[in-house]
Amino acid sequence: MREKLLKNWARFAATHPWRVIIGLLIITVLAAIPASQIRMDIRWSDLLPMNDPKAQEFDEILKEYKSASTFLVVVRGEEQEIKKFTDAIVPQIEQLTQYFQRVDYKIDREFFSRHGFMLAEAKDLEQSADIFTDLNLVPLMTTINDNFEEEYVGDEEALSTKEKENEAVRTLDGFHYWLMVMDNFIDDFSIATPERADSAVERFLYGDPYFISQDKRVLLVNVKATFTAMDIEKDIAATDSVQAILDKTLPDYPGVNAGIAGMIPLQKDEMEHTTKDMQLSAIIALVLVLVLFILTFRMWSAPVLAALNLIISIIIAAGVVGLVLGRLNMMTSLFAVILIGLGIDYAIHIISVYSERRVIDGEPITAMQETLVRSGSGIITGALTTAAAFFALAISVTQGIKEMGIVLGIGILCAMATTLTGLPAVLVARERFISRVSRKPFQQPHVEFKVLGNLGQSIIRRPLLYLATAIVITGVLLYQALNIKFDYNMLNVEPKGLPTVELQDTIIDAFDLSPDFAMVITGSVEESWEMAERLKEMPTISMVENITDYLPPHDEQLERRPHVTKIRNVVQQNTRERPLNENRLEQLLTQLERLDMNIYELAQLAFIGGQDKVDDKCKSIIGDPEKENSESFILRLIEKIRQNPQRAMEQLNKFQRYYYSRLREKIYNMANPGFITLESLPEHIKNRYINEAGDKYLVTIYPREQIWNYDALTRFNKQLERVSPKITGTPPIFLHLINLIGRDGLMATILTVIIVVVLLWIDFRSLHLALLGVIPLLCGGIWMVGLMKTLGLMLNVVNVMGIPMIVGIGIDDGVHILHRYRYEGFGHTPLVLKSTGKAVLLTSLTTMAGFGSLMVASYRGWMTLGALLVLGVGACFLTTVLFLPSIVGLLQRANKK
Repeated sequence: MREKLLKNWARFAATHPWRVIIGLLIITVLAAIPASQIRMDIRWSDLLPMNDPKAQEFDEILKEYKSASTFLVVVRGEEQEIKKFTDAIVPQIEQLTQYFQRVDYKIDREFFSRHGFMLAEAKDLEQSADIFTDLNLVPLMTTINDNFEEEYVGDEEALSTKEKENEAVRTLDGFHYWLMVMDNFIDDFSIATPERADSAVERFLYGDPYFISQDKRVLLVNVKATFTAMDIEKDIAATDSVQAILDKTLPDYPGVNAGIAGMIPLQKDEMEHTTKDMQLSAIIALVLVLVLFILTFRMWSAPVLAALNLIISIIIAAGVVGLVLGRLNMMTSLFAVILIGLGIDYAIHIISVYSERRVIDGEPITAMQETLVRSGSGIITGALTTAAAFFALAISVTQGIKEMGIVLGIGILCAMATTLTGLPAVLVARERFISRVSRKPFQQPHVEFKVLGNLGQSIIRRPLLYLATAIVITGVLLYQALNIKFDYNMLNVEPKGLPTVELQDTIIDAFDLSPDFAMVITGSVEESWEMAERLKEMPTISMVENITDYLPPHDEQLERRPHVTKIRNVVQQNTRERPLNENRLEQLLTQLERLDMNIYELAQLAFIGGQDKVDDKCKSIIGDPEKENSESFILRLIEKIRQNPQRAMEQLNKFQRYYYSRLREKIYNMANPGFITLESLPEHIKNRYINEAGDKYLVTIYPREQIWNYDALTRFNKQLERVSPKITGTPPIFLHLINLIGRDGLMATILTVIIVVVLLWIDFRSLHLALLGVIPLLCGGIWMVGLMKTLGLMLNVVNVMGIPMIVGIGIDDGVHILHRYRYEGFGHTPLVLKSTGKAVLLTSLTTMAGFGSLMVASYRGWMTLGALLVLGVGACFLTTVLFLPSIVGLLQRANKK
């Protein structure tokens, strides 16, 4: 029945080629309409199941909170220069109101100056009242030392959490700046101004106003977008606009480097690299396949027409995908490249056999009928088997694998259909055109691969040797395959040299927090508080942001209120300034020496505990004993005072006179005992943490380390799950995706093999032949993974999806060889390998060339996928020509006996 249909179609296509071609072009034009409307979704969450709780939570957060779509400007250089540069670019970014609603690069001083103490913990407030009992320089330094010793010195728990570490660094930074201003007043009369003293007060109370690293070399600008990262057009436009501002401003600051990071710029970079890689890989794949085709068949017209036929099949497939799915994800965006590698196979088989038959048969109609009879059945079986294997992936719960199976299955069927229907007509039309133009009888070039025929002869003579060799190689590579490792680092599948990715390491090193954060939604302020407190105790977490940073729960405010009131009362009573005299100056020197010793002891504590940022900050004040010419700033200040005590006393009295009233006023304002309410919060704070409906609150969790290795990633995720299984974000989603893909990939691979066996059984009507056809596939899979391990490659979340793909791809070689065996007879191994073996070799080479084009992509996940597919196709070809002929040879010998 199949042969009759193929013969009839071959006659019709060869008799009426232009009708077929015009009909195919009409279908192509119609398919181009839905193909042009396909959207690109390239987020990791788009690969998860649509009803997955983590994916749903992630999408809900992005829709509800524009602040969850991060946009960061990272500025590097010397402190004063990066601050000047940032002050220059922020007003320009603020003018981009169509993209951004706010730019944060300094602390919210206005809110903090009115409610600062109500935001502090009750236990910290208890100690603060003593510090502000007397704001004169000597008693202030004395109580600072008292508080310092009570809080840090000798207390092993003083730096037990990341929050405590950060607070210690902020405290030390405030002390350091205060001492520097004291030094300025003594040294340089020109800057001994009230403004300078006021800056010391603000630094002492509020810390550095800029979002700057401990070493003062990296500054962060947090830009709040008016859209979410899901709006890819605005991602691109907003990122390009900010980059233009940076490019315009940077030449004026030669020592400054600035770049863009965050979710929005990363989406833009990934989209651009994905599109560029997809286009470049498709062009390279088509060119490589075409060149290989032309060199092999020693003609150019038929390969070019086969390539055009392939392009038509891709357009039709894209149109069907547009109607069925309407989108492409990170994996399915490669379907054109994969289809170039696979779809050309069917054209090779037809052109190869047609070239043979055209030499034997006198008429093109007869030659085409014989061609489809000999190759058509193998093409149909191979395509249906491959498509069924791909469609089997649709059972996966993982959206990435499911959609990949559907898209590739559609692509294979379209490639088969256009090749069987359109290519015969195109070849005959080409032949008629050439004959008409040249006015000579058409001569079809024919190339034989005698080496394959000779290989067939050799295998017939020594089948056991070839089979034993293949088994030994399989055993060795199986051992390698069992030891292959998995790369859990998401950054290793991103495009190489991506600035947005590289800047993540800068942020981690500078701030001890990773921008790859997790998020969760809570239903109340109290729930946010409880969750944040539990999260802060986790050792892998650097920082937790939530609404209670600005709006503590009412119970907490009640507990803090008496302490805040006490501070206000103490400061209100503190009105008497006492200038320094010789006695008090000596007391000041004693307190400075004491402070130097206290900071030294804190440095020792930080060094032992591994709190490097605290240790480095201490060394910046008291000197680093491991470095030459490194001295204590405090001891140098003491020495300066001792050298000219009269001048120092006069200038320090001026400093005290300038700062005293300002410090008292600011402390009084910060000690506001009034309750902070939701209504009193500034709008930009509410927008950051509360949704528009006002019933959901966002909690953001930052890891303290680079989490993209398996141990760190699983450790971080386990600690998050202890607090809440609802927590989502890029790290939890990525680990969840890896686990799902591992499970689904294994199930899909097993199911695909079963489907392949069943389809072969139905096609061959023999279980033995069906199992025989699967042997090269299974061994080819072992060879593929074993070769990856041997070459030092690892599996990752992208290339692991290629394993079930290889099941559908690798079965083709065995199907064509077995179909030719059935037609020619099992005793004709040299003929089978010389003819169909040639086509199988060429299809393998062209497929490898097509997949190899992925290895030039900047997207490293695609590079490794290309490597896996190239190894897989090559391995399946080698196992097919080694295992099948040698097994057939042994069976033939056994039958003769």
